[in-house]
Amino acid sequence: MADSVVILGAGPAGLACAHRILRDSGKRVVIVDKAPVVGGAGASFGWKGHTLDYGPHAFHTRGDEPEQLVRSLFASDPEVLLEGRKQVHVYLKGKRFRYPLQVREALLKFNPILSLRIIAEFVITSIFHALVSIPIDNFENWGRTRFGGTLYQMSFGDYTEKVWKTSPAKISEKFASEKIQGFNFVNLVKRLLRIGGQVTEPYYQTWIYHRHGSGRIYDRMAQEIRARGGEILLGADIKAIPIDDKRVRCVSIEQGGAPRGLPCETLVSTIGLPQLVKLMGDGVPFSVRHAASKLAYTSLVLVYLEFDVERVSDDHWFYLLEKEFAFNRVTEQKNLSPHTMEPGKTVLSLELTCRVGDDLWRKSDEEVFELAKQDCRRIHFVPVERITGYVVKRVPNVYEIYYKHFDQHADVVLGHLRELENVVSIGRRGLFLQGDMHQAVEMGLAMGSLLAAETPDRDGVRRFYERYVRYVDHN
Repeated sequence: MADSVVILGAGPAGLACAHRILRDSGKRVVIVDKAPVVGGAGASFGWKGHTLDYGPHAFHTRGDEPEQLVRSLFASDPEVLLEGRKQVHVYLKGKRFRYPLQVREALLKFNPILSLRIIAEFVITSIFHALVSIPIDNFENWGRTRFGGTLYQMSFGDYTEKVWKTSPAKISEKFASEKIQGFNFVNLVKRLLRIGGQVTEPYYQTWIYHRHGSGRIYDRMAQEIRARGGEILLGADIKAIPIDDKRVRCVSIEQGGAPRGLPCETLVSTIGLPQLVKLMGDGVPFSVRHAASKLAYTSLVLVYLEFDVERVSDDHWFYLLEKEFAFNRVTEQKNLSPHTMEPGKTVLSLELTCRVGDDLWRKSDEEVFELAKQDCRRIHFVPVERITGYVVKRVPNVYEIYYKHFDQHADVVLGHLRELENVVSIGRRGLFLQGDMHQAVEMGLAMGSLLAAETPDRDGVRRFYERYVRYVDHN
C-alpha cells in the first residue's frame, strides 16, 4: 500500500513518531509490538491497588517539543499532570548525600582525612598526567585520570562494575561522555576550599509526571493515534523483514497464531539493532551481522516491596553505590505521585542488573526478594519489618553496554541501515544509546516530522543521525 509506514515498537519513540506522522500527513501508519500494552519501558502495571512503573520515568520541563506534546495530550484535563523538582540522593558509607554533591553536607559527613586524601590525589594525578601521557582508552582510565583513585572508585568504579557486570577497564571511555555530564572536579575543589566555584546542575532538575503513572501518557498517545486512523498491533511477533533491492517491501508478523504481511513503503525500527539485523536474515552482509552480534545488553530485575507506612523517604530515588549492595537504585514512586499508591501504603522498587540466563536472572522470585531484604537491612532508614508484600518483574535486554569498540560495531550496523532506501532506526535501542524517555520521544517527533513530508528528506535523516549518534565521528 502506498504511503504505508510500519513502525516496529510501541514504546516512547515509536508512538511519538506515529503521532507526528499522523498529525502532519495523510499517510497510513501501523505499529507492531509483541507486548500486550503500549509504552515499552515507560508502561505501567497494577498490583494490589497500586499503579507501578518500571523504574522512575518522568518528562523534563524544558519547554521543548516532548513537554509540549505531553501537555497537549491532556490539554482538556491539565491537573492530571504533576510538576516537581527532582529529589535524589546517593547512599554511601552508611550516609545519604544529596545528588549532586553539596559542599557543606560533604564537609559535615565525610571523614576530614578522606576529604583531604581525595583533594591530594586529585592534585597529584593532575600533575602526573600533565607530565606523562597515558592513553584514555577505557572508562577506568578516564575516571582515574580525572578524579584520582579514591573518588573514582567511590563514585564511579564500584557502581559501574556492579551495574554492567564487568570491569570498568572493559567499558569504553565514551560511556562517560554519554552518562557523566557537567561534573567539574576543579570546581568542586574550589568549593571545598571556599575559594569560589559554582554549583553544577545535573541534566535536568524539574519534571512533569502523570498522577496515575507514566503509562497513562502512552495510553493517551495511543488513543490519539487510533483516532487519527493509525493501527496498533499488540501481542504481535515480527517473523521476518526481507530485503529486496535495498528496500523493505513487506514485514511478516504473527498475531494470535495468524500470519500476516504488512506492506511497507517506509520502515521505522525502534527495536534493538541485533534483533533487527537478525530479522533481515541473509539480506544483510556477514560483516554487519557480525558487528551486530558484538552489541550487548544488560537486563533488569525489579523487586517491588510494599510497606504499611505512608513513606519511607522523601526521595524520588536514591543510588546504592557500594558493591556490598546487590541492587543499584531504589525508587519510591509515591514521591512522584501519591495517587499511584493505596492510602497508608508505599512501595519501593529496587533495580538489579544482570544478563539473561545468568545466575541472578535465574533466581526465583523468593530468592530475589531475600536479596532485596538483605539490602534494605543495610539501609538504616528502611523499615524492613513493615514489608507487607512483594512482586518481581524481569525486563530483558534493557540497557546498552558500552564495551570498548562498541562504537565501531554500532557504526557498521547503522551505516548499513542508512544504505537501505526506506529504513530508519530511532530511539534508545534503535541507535544503541544511553538515553531516557524524554529523549526517546524527542527522537520520535523529529523523525516523524521528516517522514511526514511527501518526499523523503535524506539530508534530514543524515542530520538526525549526526545529532543523536554522538559516539561516532561523522566527519
